[in-house]
Amino acid sequence: MIGKSPAMQQLIERIRTASRAAGSILVTGETGSGKELVARAIHEFSGRSKGRFVAVDCGALPEDLIESELFGYRRGAFTTAMSDKPGLFEEANGGTLFLDEIANTSRRFQAKLLRALQEGQIRRLGDVVTRKLDLRIVAATNCDLRALVQKGDFREDLFYRLCVFSIQVPPLRSRLDDVPLLVDFILAGRKRIAAAALAKLQSYSFPGNVRELENIVESAVYMTENDVIEARHIILPQDLRPPDQEEELQIDNFWDSVARPYAERLITRRHVEYVIRRGLEQTQGSYRRLVRLFNLPDSDYKRFMDFLRRHHCNIDYRHYRQRK
Repeated sequence: MIGKSPAMQQLIERIRTASRAAGSILVTGETGSGKELVARAIHEFSGRSKGRFVAVDCGALPEDLIESELFGYRRGAFTTAMSDKPGLFEEANGGTLFLDEIANTSRRFQAKLLRALQEGQIRRLGDVVTRKLDLRIVAATNCDLRALVQKGDFREDLFYRLCVFSIQVPPLRSRLDDVPLLVDFILAGRKRIAAAALAKLQSYSFPGNVRELENIVESAVYMTENDVIEARHIILPQDLRPPDQEEELQIDNFWDSVARPYAERLITRRHVEYVIRRGLEQTQGSYRRLVRLFNLPDSDYKRFMDFLRRHHCNIDYRHYRQRK
């Protein structure tokens, strides 16, 4: 964990306290703020550090795969199950299982996860044998789980089971004093950075947090021919020519241009929501026309809507119809 700011010192102390706790831990924070690093630090500080740290991005696993990946399966459980396979729960036994993007799971999976946490054991798909577990669960999300509980999108009983101890990761904009240390770590001696370039970075709010800082610095490294990164090499979003607000939104293919970069964490949920809002403005609130605008076939409508609901990016279309 890199940083000497008060916010970072408070976070480190919180991590040390959490590592001594026995129950599950919920880590919350914006995209790119370092939630997995926090989970790894909890593991390293804990008495389970000699065990494995196993991380899984729940949002990246399709609904039909997440159960078999986490719980494992027995040979013959389904057509392609040619041999027994332990799941990630078993791989993490004795250590820590990190469930990232826990908000992006279905109610069905949440019920199975709750049962595993309550009983301290799991059963592979297609098996009759239960296996006892001794591991710590650390879950993470960039969503407000309490709000999702109130909406009925997340089980309340699972929320309280996961949130025995909670940690809020501060956004980078609340600890800009740590930017020089983070930049030194990212550069790793490859380049030096001028004071004016650092000042330019510290003037920015970083909605994408540390991940965005890393992308900006890496871009500057490739743009710099000599050994020193100058302010002109630091390209911030406001340095780019803003798109004409009257210009029509153009997306080559939603899955390739938006969904894939989002899954790879190259863009945030805010970016996805922005694209959806711009599209709804052009289609007067019609999601079906939005599918065509995003160069998707009509048959992708259900898949498209499922994606938006799963990642909490579905915008109320009625607002855009009333505006016209």
